[in-house]
Amino acid sequence: MKKIATLLIILLVVSCKTVKTKSAPTFNLSDDWLLTKVSFIEPDSYDKIILFNDATNQCFKDSRWHFNPTSKDGTYAINDLYCTYGKRNLSFRFLKTEEKTGYAHIVLNTKNKKGLSNNYRIKITELTNTSMQWHYVVYVKNKRYTINMQFEKA
Repeated sequence: MKKIATLLIILLVVSCKTVKTKSAPTFNLSDDWLLTKVSFIEPDSYDKIILFNDATNQCFKDSRWHFNPTSKDGTYAINDLYCTYGKRNLSFRFLKTEEKTGYAHIVLNTKNKKGLSNNYRIKITELTNTSMQWHYVVYVKNKRYTINMQFEKA
């Protein structure tokens, strides 16, 4: 009888033990970043495409981005003199973080040089102290393409 009572107590303790689940990382978008690489994930894709209703993917290379986590706004600056040069305003908000992959989804609201504002859904696939990677989906002639944007801390 004593063995049965001990076994029941052990089973009760084991069954009541809380299970720790691995939580998705919390993303905090902040500071200054340099966009070092803009490329298509799919092979045989277009060489030039307009990003964020503003400038071509080639113009975005070496652009500087600033994110303020408190106000959820910031800027990006096109630094190529052959493009629509200058600083633009943006705002952002987090949508969700995928539990399986840990990827964060944000909505980026940009205002281009002409003052036009649009929302774009971005998947942050990597965020460390020194690097960040985005995947941004674009459609060309009704075909879906994913743009890979690689940032380094500035």
